[in-house]
Amino acid sequence: MTGNTVISPPASDGAMIYFCGDKTAGGLAPGAVAPRWQFKLAEDAALQFRPRVGNGRVVFCGQRGIAVHDATDGKLIWQRAAAIQTGVPMVNDTQVVLGDGHEIVALELATGIEQWRHAGVPDTLTNYAPVQSGSAILAAPGDGRLYALDAASGRLLWQRNGIDDWQYLRQLRVHKDILVGGSYKEKLFGISISDGRELWQFNAGNFINSHLVADGTAYLWSPTGFIYAIDAETGAIRWRHETTDYDDNHANWGPLMAELVVVNGKLLALDMFDVLHVLDTVDGKALAHVKVPAKIRHAVLPLAQDGLAFPTHQGEIVLTDGV
Repeated sequence: MTGNTVISPPASDGAMIYFCGDKTAGGLAPGAVAPRWQFKLAEDAALQFRPRVGNGRVVFCGQRGIAVHDATDGKLIWQRAAAIQTGVPMVNDTQVVLGDGHEIVALELATGIEQWRHAGVPDTLTNYAPVQSGSAILAAPGDGRLYALDAASGRLLWQRNGIDDWQYLRQLRVHKDILVGGSYKEKLFGISISDGRELWQFNAGNFINSHLVADGTAYLWSPTGFIYAIDAETGAIRWRHETTDYDDNHANWGPLMAELVVVNGKLLALDMFDVLHVLDTVDGKALAHVKVPAKIRHAVLPLAQDGLAFPTHQGEIVLTDGV
């Protein structure tokens, strides 16, 4: 259906599903047999990152550059090649902010015109997406620092060198005036957005692949064999759910690579055995374990009408009922 051999995690704006991969990118109406619009990618111009949607535009991005298309008909609005290597972008209604090599660059969403740039430490890469909190952009390049930048001008508000604490931060999430950052090491940090002070830290006991913040709770899976629900304001454990007891029990979950998702009070966790586990966000109790009818590439996307979309190892998108 998509024409891709390798497909990236898809995105949705409620009306359409947007996909990209190693061969094509496009927009698909849920339930449709063929994409509403689609375009081929240049050779070796694969789009590794999940599309971002903002103000009627779709942002497609890979390590070699970024392109912005009209969400309705797929018309190219602008594109920009990487100077060194582009990272995962952050998109709002007016702006795209992303890494290019060691620099953090802000572009106007409508035109692609550069608004500002901030240089980190040379010979490092800014791979992970920044986040926005009010008028501040928070970015954590591979130099071990956390930067707070003014969204309009790029002016440095503050920076913190946390290389000894976290080596570098990976995913960044915002809850009120707290930044929740997952580190390359095994810790999750709560950081004051106003000045960069550490408010709390949680030791997951092993590498944190990704985490989610929803409704005041940070969720993460630890390879030690638990999904944790952490109070985003205090760092206290609200609950934990055992996924692996390492005794070869057939009921053990597979490892988790997919980002966790919360929808309608349910935590969705897709494991690498293609089983979707559904937990109650209140207490972590298991509500369902559903085998997905395909070999999935570590992503689950909730849709507006309670359905779910999954990218497959065959480069296609599978739609299922909700849970």
